[in-house]
Amino acid sequence: MSADRWTSDNLLSEQGVKTYSAQVRELFRRYADDFEKLAREVRDDLVADPIDGDGRIAAHFHAWQVSSALRDMAKHARAIVAAGKGLEGDYRRVCIELPKKRAAKAAAKELQKAGRPLPAGTVPNDVAAAAARRAMLPAQPGDHDDEQTTPARPVTPWADLFKEAR
Repeated sequence: MSADRWTSDNLLSEQGVKTYSAQVRELFRRYADDFEKLAREVRDDLVADPIDGDGRIAAHFHAWQVSSALRDMAKHARAIVAAGKGLEGDYRRVCIELPKKRAAKAAAKELQKAGRPLPAGTVPNDVAAAAARRAMLPAQPGDHDDEQTTPARPVTPWADLFKEAR
């Protein structure tokens, strides 16, 4: 890694992504804290020493208005902190776990092509795995609530509604 700049080459390893993400999160966490602190100070100063002609309510409103940009900056800095954490998860999911899933799926497919049964307990895809796990669970109350049918109401033709009104 160059001493003054991160490059994409540095982010092509799990440790590189973790290090970069941690640095970004720490930096922007400090920025967010500074922005929030500064917003409070600006608001308090403008309330304590209002603009000429401002009453009490107007002073509070104008103090809130001036400090809102700093609060927005703090909010965006917090979003960058969260995105930094998301970078780690995305890297792990795409660059580490996805190739493993693909390799397992290819191996299962090769076994099926060869005519050999899959090893006991092996399920070729996530949907089938979820169904297998669900099938192993004991029945729970409410599992089949959606299968109950409601009694059918008699169908009343549109014209019959007006016959009763006469």
